[in-house]
Amino acid sequence: MSVEPLYHEVLIAGFGGQGIVSAGNLLASAALAEGREVVWAPSYGPEMRGGPVHCTVIVSSERIGSPEVSLADSLLLMDAASMQRFGERIKPTGLMVLNSTLVSARPQTDSLEVLEVPATETAEALGDPRVANVIMLGAFLEARPVVSPESVFEAVQVFAGKAQAGLVDVNREALGRGAALAREVAVRGSFVRGSSVRGS
Repeated sequence: MSVEPLYHEVLIAGFGGQGIVSAGNLLASAALAEGREVVWAPSYGPEMRGGPVHCTVIVSSERIGSPEVSLADSLLLMDAASMQRFGERIKPTGLMVLNSTLVSARPQTDSLEVLEVPATETAEALGDPRVANVIMLGAFLEARPVVSPESVFEAVQVFAGKAQAGLVDVNREALGRGAALAREVAVRGSFVRGSSVRGS
């Protein structure tokens, strides 16, 4: 199976209970299913639930030389503390996806692309706050299609299994809603270089 050249480093951060590690696992599993080389590295704070959590995912079409991510191509930040901790760990022209329900700060640079997604608010409207992470993934993949949403959804089905089959439909809806939010932001003209969204 041949794949197009790709090398993309992603850092996802938030607090325990937001599904940070699960989001990284879904992305990594989808990439593996598409024949990519992958490194997935979760990192937990001193308290798992409520404490700081982040993970990195490297998706590549070639062998990955180092598992370390110094400056990510894309940051997915789920809460304000993560913005403070990781807001500068991104390449100068990278993509920053912010859970705007919980993150009010904006990057002080003009070179980044910033995508503001009310992930927590949208997840609550869908009836399950736990799917905010999948909404963020859907928005990210709309902007940077490093894997297909279909592959992510297949990973959701595997992880849910028969015991949690009820989660499949809401996760499918969350993935699609995240992509739709990214498209809506782009249409409104807000998904642009960072100078246009700072302080909003």
